[in-house]
Amino acid sequence: MKLFKRIFRLPYFPIVVAPVILFSTHLFAGKALFWGTPALQFVPWWSWAWETILDGHMPLWNPLLGMGAPLIANYQSAIFYPPNWLYFLSYALGSVGLMAWMQSVVVVLHLVWAGLGMAVLVRRFGLSRLAQTVSGLAFSLSGYLVARAWFASINAAVAWLPWIMLFSYDLTKKRSPGSVLKLGLVIGMQLLAGHAQVAWYTLLLGGMWTAFWGWQRSNKLQTPEGREKAPSASIDAQPENVHQDEFAGQRRFYALIGTGFNFGLATLLGVGLAAVQLIPTAVYLMQSQRAGAVDMEFALNYSFWPWRFIGILVPDFFGSPETGDFWGYGNYWEDAIYIGILPILLVVGILMNSIFKKERKSRSIVIFQRFPFVLFLFLIIFVSFLFALGKNTPVYPWLYEHVPTFAMFQAPTRISIWAIFCLALLAGMGIDNWRKPVGRALYWTRLGTAGAFAITLGAGLAFFAMGDVSPTFISATARAGVLALGVGVLALNRGEKPPMGWRWAVVAWVAMDLLVAGWGLNPGIDLFFYTRPQNEEIVEIIGEGRIFISVEDEDKLKYERFLRFDSFNPGKDWHSLRLASLPNLNVLDGFPSANNFDPFVPARYARWMETLQDVDSLKREQLLDLMGVSVLEKLNCSEVYFEPRRKSSQLRWVPCTVSVESEDDAWEQVFFGEINFENTVVLEGAEPALIQDCNSAGGQMKIEHQNLNSLQISANADSAGWLVDSNVWYPGWQATVDGTRVDIQRANYLFRAVYVPEGEHSVKFEYRPFDYYIGMLISFIGIGSSIIVARKLRLFRIFLR
Repeated sequence: MKLFKRIFRLPYFPIVVAPVILFSTHLFAGKALFWGTPALQFVPWWSWAWETILDGHMPLWNPLLGMGAPLIANYQSAIFYPPNWLYFLSYALGSVGLMAWMQSVVVVLHLVWAGLGMAVLVRRFGLSRLAQTVSGLAFSLSGYLVARAWFASINAAVAWLPWIMLFSYDLTKKRSPGSVLKLGLVIGMQLLAGHAQVAWYTLLLGGMWTAFWGWQRSNKLQTPEGREKAPSASIDAQPENVHQDEFAGQRRFYALIGTGFNFGLATLLGVGLAAVQLIPTAVYLMQSQRAGAVDMEFALNYSFWPWRFIGILVPDFFGSPETGDFWGYGNYWEDAIYIGILPILLVVGILMNSIFKKERKSRSIVIFQRFPFVLFLFLIIFVSFLFALGKNTPVYPWLYEHVPTFAMFQAPTRISIWAIFCLALLAGMGIDNWRKPVGRALYWTRLGTAGAFAITLGAGLAFFAMGDVSPTFISATARAGVLALGVGVLALNRGEKPPMGWRWAVVAWVAMDLLVAGWGLNPGIDLFFYTRPQNEEIVEIIGEGRIFISVEDEDKLKYERFLRFDSFNPGKDWHSLRLASLPNLNVLDGFPSANNFDPFVPARYARWMETLQDVDSLKREQLLDLMGVSVLEKLNCSEVYFEPRRKSSQLRWVPCTVSVESEDDAWEQVFFGEINFENTVVLEGAEPALIQDCNSAGGQMKIEHQNLNSLQISANADSAGWLVDSNVWYPGWQATVDGTRVDIQRANYLFRAVYVPEGEHSVKFEYRPFDYYIGMLISFIGIGSSIIVARKLRLFRIFLR
């Protein structure tokens, strides 16, 4: 009964229930997320991975995308992230349909987890239950989290941010093995969640957060619990105190070094726990198009549009894709920063009180020697938005040129998560700073309430006068006026000791505000979208080859016809998107595609695909043959059709070779040389003894057995030659001829080939990535060590205390 009462009270109940309400149409009506990355990335990745596991193999490789691509090394697939194992269970019970529905469940769980983390952090600071609830709702239902909820890896990674801040704060209070372990565990979970950009931003924020609290504690300022006392700074102190003060700077320095060391140790532990994912990803990164730095134009893509600062108060001022009238720059979700009218007004109140240094008595830290902490939070907000502006200021371009890591990611606006976190925390502080208005405060509250009513009335009249052609800012402003009016009513009815009914009214108003703002930003579709039968048209003509669509047609289908940024409902039949089998939807149908919509692709593959659309038609046909393409997907006006090419196969027997020494030489020969690829292969760095003279001898090849990570081939040739496979060359693949290990050569710039002697032979390609096994070993060591330490310290019972 006691547990029941705790669950159904502040702060937990609203934080748990609100995300369920937000996704109720998905959870209770059998809908699945599909718009954007769920359909084109996450569901195909996970369905292939879990089907692979059910077949008794590890999902190391995906032969259906991009002429072969690593799957586990694809960081955003997050196969080793424990909450994602719910997808395996649902796939085993109900195949891809149930798994697609389960994504909404996992999204809700992460929103709840984010809100609870924020509430527990605010509780650490001694703030009230109402403050915990408001902060939790403001963070978990913020525009940043809700508008991106369909982006599963961001949704999962952000949910761990408040927990990392919580245990980082605890680490500065008590530098112990238990504190290090708890912080390391949550860092490891975020690293496994699958979004490197969010994880990196979190670690940067965590470092600044830890440094701030380490400095505060080294100065022995009051703690959130009020247990420490500030030291005397009097110049009339006793001699022993003077003597102690001579070493104050040294003690402060060593305290900060110790705190920083423990934070680094916890980060190292988190990296170790996630090594099974991070090490293969690091190898893939070194091979990928992002191995060095992304192009500046790509890095600055999705910079925060300055006009979207209006979204702090009026989220749909420029419309919304949910209502089909978004007309702002870029897209809606990247610049979504709304945390609610009441929370943002509470933040303004904290700012004003801090400026005018109006201290209030409270049991909380903050109404404390509050100013340093408030200043720190507002400084983080300022820096966050300054960086988020990206190309709109000279700051981020300078960072791109001179500071490591800023050239690795796109979408600078995503660093606004720092601001969202700080704003939500300040909103909780504002709740406990909120008092019944008297005097001039009462005058301004009444005036503001009347102003909100006037704004609402004026916007409403304008809306009805202009009818359907009214600009989006009129209806959005009217809604903001109504919400502000409600805040004014709450403020005017606040008592000295507000009753429970008033507190629940505040929670209901905040929750209603955020639910309305986030409603419809994650459109759902019936499960048939994922479970429909295979496209029979492609089955009949694809044979042993691959399907291919040009980059231009792919972009038109995705971003102009279906996944438009201005509307989630462009008036198209969504099942026609499913029938189009765009990458990576083709994985659900089992068709191999030469295209790949993964965030990482091998650098050579990216260069190949970019150049393919610019070569002449004759050269393009040669290159499509090398890629094993047998079907072309084309777009004619608004109609998609599939055009068969000449019969193509994954395997080729080639007796003649052209040897080159470097990658650039191979590129020149393949794309600009006069090579007859019917009987010649360009080999890069092959040993001279293996180079064969050109002859007319032929060879026959047959795939005897193929699974996800291996390929068994029988070969019969009149003379020695090269077996060329149209899968991309990638480290970790091994080859044997009649059981004897042989080297895999880089062939025709992008592909792989092995030398096979004359006669009948058995050739086997097998994917055994050494980095995966090393990562698994390190993760097992990290997990085992953590369990031993946790048992010794009895942390299993007190982990969330």
